[in-house]
Amino acid sequence: MSRPSPFVRRRWLGREIRRLRDEHGLSGEFLARAVGHPRQQLSALENGHVGPDVDLLSAICEYLTVGTNRRAAIMDGAADGWARGWWMADIQRMGARQAIYADLESGTKSITEYALSLIPGLLQTSAFADARLRSEPARHTEPFESAAAVAARARRQQLLLAPDGPRYDVVLDEIAVRRCAAEPHIVADQLRHIVNVCAAHPRVTVRVLPIDASIKGHSAPCSAYSIYRYRDTSDSIAVAVDTLNQDLIHTEADEVEPYLSLHSRLIDP
Repeated sequence: MSRPSPFVRRRWLGREIRRLRDEHGLSGEFLARAVGHPRQQLSALENGHVGPDVDLLSAICEYLTVGTNRRAAIMDGAADGWARGWWMADIQRMGARQAIYADLESGTKSITEYALSLIPGLLQTSAFADARLRSEPARHTEPFESAAAVAARARRQQLLLAPDGPRYDVVLDEIAVRRCAAEPHIVADQLRHIVNVCAAHPRVTVRVLPIDASIKGHSAPCSAYSIYRYRDTSDSIAVAVDTLNQDLIHTEADEVEPYLSLHSRLIDP
């Protein structure tokens, strides 16, 4: 998990280029024309949709006379944005949604989660993960394979629990603990697994939010979410929100802050 998340680095890079444009009072169309690249290419870069074009970035830095340190950070971000993590080799079989989470977890110093109704993937046993994957066939399309997805989940856990892995702090809603989301013996083994992980790994903290808990401000999360803080910069944070059909990824400060505030209220005694 030591390499920065390519997804988050592309998002950061896009914000940095937009910031540069704003500092110089330039429109995207003007800057693209000035450096001799299509406007669509600059737009894709700023939106973090594709691996960054090094020639375009170099031309922008040259045209705007970007300082040495800032230019180095931009070019480093470009290299990270093109990085291919282990999840890319088997993305179709393991599932694109899980691949996004593996990407987001890369390079983290801490992962904070709220689990509304299910044990989160980073704590699931192989049997529990397999049971959940079999129960939701509509969320997966060919050539998805449950065995590959279970193996990928196990690898994510291995990286989490490695000596250089991130701190992991999760709040389980009581519903997630009480709900029988698989066969009873699988659920029992799953709960024992959580206890054993916490006992063996001091960097892992699991809290249970009682149904009758009084939450500060009477706030209540509407969905599960994950908060990622990264090692490369002090202010690099991403939030993934789990919905039925897709995962919403937030990296802008005004999008991230409500989740940070909400989580602080959840754990406030």
